[in-house]
Amino acid sequence: MSIDDEVIDVTKHFHVVDAFDMPRLQYDYHRKVFSKSNTPPTLLGTAKDKAEMYRDRLNLVKQRLLRHERFCPTAMHLDKQSYIKITPIKALIGHDTQHFTLFGMLTQLEEGKYFLEDDDAHIELHMTNFKFDVGLFTDGTFVIVAGIYENDRGFIVNDISFPPPEPRITTDIYFPHVDFCGFPQTVVDEKRLQLEEETNDNVFFVILSDVFLDQPKVMMHLRRIFEKYENEKIPFAFILIGNFSSGQTANAGLNPQQYRDNFNHLAELIGQFKAIATQSRFIVVPGAQDPWGGNLLPQTPIPDLFTTRLRQKVKHITFASNPCRIRYCTQDIVLFREDIQNRLWRNALIHPNIEDHPNPANHVVRTVIDQGHLCPLPLSIRPIYWSHDHALRLYPLPHMLILADHSASYGINYNGTHCLNPGSFANSDYIFMEYHPSRKSSQQL
Repeated sequence: MSIDDEVIDVTKHFHVVDAFDMPRLQYDYHRKVFSKSNTPPTLLGTAKDKAEMYRDRLNLVKQRLLRHERFCPTAMHLDKQSYIKITPIKALIGHDTQHFTLFGMLTQLEEGKYFLEDDDAHIELHMTNFKFDVGLFTDGTFVIVAGIYENDRGFIVNDISFPPPEPRITTDIYFPHVDFCGFPQTVVDEKRLQLEEETNDNVFFVILSDVFLDQPKVMMHLRRIFEKYENEKIPFAFILIGNFSSGQTANAGLNPQQYRDNFNHLAELIGQFKAIATQSRFIVVPGAQDPWGGNLLPQTPIPDLFTTRLRQKVKHITFASNPCRIRYCTQDIVLFREDIQNRLWRNALIHPNIEDHPNPANHVVRTVIDQGHLCPLPLSIRPIYWSHDHALRLYPLPHMLILADHSASYGINYNGTHCLNPGSFANSDYIFMEYHPSRKSSQQL
């Protein structure tokens, strides 16, 4: 039997990478390449780390923007009207009452006043009569602004929008050999893996969020789910996402012994279903109320102290960080537990365009994907470890993005990425989702 005829064991092509194990890559704007940072990331970052965090975010979005066909002059563009030229803010001086298109970070340097900031300068924006489309424009998001420059007033905005995202296939063409996530290298040809992925309809993932292990009804419905799959098809993986307690965090008075007992009860429950316990993969991702991550992102995995029994009962189990990444054959999956919809909505500087786009999920998905970042919020609203900000990037775009939120569940395809929210298992009618990699689609159950 030749190598090409060998049967592919997909279990050997399933990997989970923690946020804290991801390589810290920085884009060199002059050489047009990604290189590994010379400074290893630390939890206690310096002022330089904070400055580099914003600079890296800007460079990452800018490099893909200037490659986009609408903003990149090529031999096909015979005149300036055939593409949109991005003008640096400092180049506006002396060009009064002329029309320009700018790119930068939307921010509030003064209370009640909006500014646009790029690499070298900032300018006040006057937004009284302007057009905008779908998205949640928060302090710190990167935007494209079109309008008129006036020396005495600043920049009069006519239109504001997010930078267009870059499809995964385009990123892979420009950076085919860059390891963005730190997954193990495979010796199997990618086309063979993709073929196996597309033809293997038996592989699916079960995704649940807000699995309150301290609530008897939750445990009862978990039992029903395990019974259902034990007697039908065994899922390739169960993805269990926090919070795992309906009470307070351990830092605020949750009883650690009770928290460990809850996981022990889960271990005993799974152990009653031998096929699931021995064949399915379990990935456990904490929520904000799970110990001991604090209020910063990325959040560390649930400590071993609480999970010893689960590790004994379940053959294949991984306790991952929040966020974390999964690779199944050729598909990249990002998991993130955060009530991102409410946070983005509450902190939007511009009232969302709900007249044309009434579905809140569309605004969330467009914002996260277009920004290329899981949490495009000010640090005062959602603190982040400065030197680990690269773990929250969405570049290249994943094939599937799980935004676990307590808001209503959804499944949306946007720019080649299937985005889903399984909803809150404990706070709804115990709904959950299945994801089928062969079809790149999900369904609510």
